[in-house]
Amino acid sequence: MLIAKVILAAGQSSRFKGCKLTADIGAGQTMIERAVDVIQALDSSPVFVVTGAWHKEVKNTLENNKNIKLIENKQWDKGLGDSIATATKAILKDQQPDGILFMLADQVELTTDHLSELVANFKKHPARWCANYGERLGVPAIFPNVDLSKLSDLTTDKGAQHLLRCNDEEVNTVNLKCASSDIDTQAQLHEFIEKRCKVFSRQK
Repeated sequence: MLIAKVILAAGQSSRFKGCKLTADIGAGQTMIERAVDVIQALDSSPVFVVTGAWHKEVKNTLENNKNIKLIENKQWDKGLGDSIATATKAILKDQQPDGILFMLADQVELTTDHLSELVANFKKHPARWCANYGERLGVPAIFPNVDLSKLSDLTTDKGAQHLLRCNDEEVNTVNLKCASSDIDTQAQLHEFIEKRCKVFSRQK
């Protein structure tokens, strides 16, 4: 079963006041590199990275990474839905997957194990699968191939939220409260680095 892997990294990071994607999040690793490592560890298929406002910066950062395919969304300012649509169209030109897995580049608490749980459930029961944050549903999420035409037509700045909240279609969830953690500001970045350092210190 082929599940295309997509990292959504096209936003402007306006609240961060700079390119958070290439910011060091500790141990000499950038945010986008961490996201790639996490999702790439699932299998040997290529990782599609949707870029936008910071395309050049992300491209330069990932230039030495193998098995990466950049998809530049030049209309990134239209919102997350447009980036999802852009990625889906590009993937369908390259392959015919059984589903597409989406995650956000700044979901720094996500691990490969978390994504593996979603993938394992999808393989057993190919349908919509997503993270349950506790209060709402969201990415990471896997959409089956029957949804790909809908994803290709997205325009909303809220991404594919309406598909995950649709009462007329089956939506399955995995409890991943950590998926709600992202980094939008410099302060949040510093908090994450401090937390990461404490974890590493306890492990020594």
